Amino acid sequence: MEGYMTAVVKQHPKEGADIIKKEIPKIGPDEVLIKVKATSICGTDVHIYVWNEWAKSRIKPPKIMGHEFVGEVVEIGENVTSVKVGDLVSAETHIVCGKCKACRTGNAHICENTLILGVDTDGAFAEYIKVPESNVWLNDKDIPLELLSIQEPLGNAVHTVFSGEIVGKTVAVVGCGPIGMMAIPLLKTTGASAIFAIEPVEYRMELAHKLGATRVINPLEEDVVNIKK
Repeated sequence: MEGYMTAVVKQHPKEGADIIKKEIPKIGPDEVLIKVKATSICGTDVHIYVWNEWAKSRIKPPKIMGHEFVGEVVEIGENVTSVKVGDLVSAETHIVCGKCKACRTGNAHICENTLILGVDTDGAFAEYIKVPESNVWLNDKDIPLELLSIQEPLGNAVHTVFSGEIVGKTVAVVGCGPIGMMAIPLLKTTGASAIFAIEPVEYRMELAHKLGATRVINPLEEDVVNIKK
């Protein structure tokens, strides 16, 4: 596909970003071109926008921002077989090499050559994004787009919850940002006996309770360390 698209681009090494026209990405034989339907803003995107110390040390402008998204496949490379044009998909945000020792021993999550969408490569705050076929998965079209676009942070919550024994345990969720909030119903579903949500912001406290927290604690008003069952 040829032409131009609108994208949110970190053009310069300073605070801010620009909405500009960019060429639609050209895909290789193992890549998929996706028309973005919805995206979500991650804390990483905020770091890049405000240009904090982490961003200064990691980001090399110009770069299209964003990595949490859902979209429709509009073009596939000649070697692609797992998805077709018209499929609704999202993507793993870490692109690994498949060749280093970590990748070859089943540890691709620590690939030494990892590239992250919207950080090391152009991201999803655009009308189109290209992604390796191996990073793409199919979505259920009955799920709302705004939910499909936050599967990446949901994965963080899932990984955290399943990293330890939860059944019958009392668990504390320290901080109810998006990932902490997602962890609450996961903990409830996996059998936690009690879930303490620790959060000072009122609207987040209310949402944590609605999502299933047994008790919601404001650390500015209560001594969290000395709370007993």
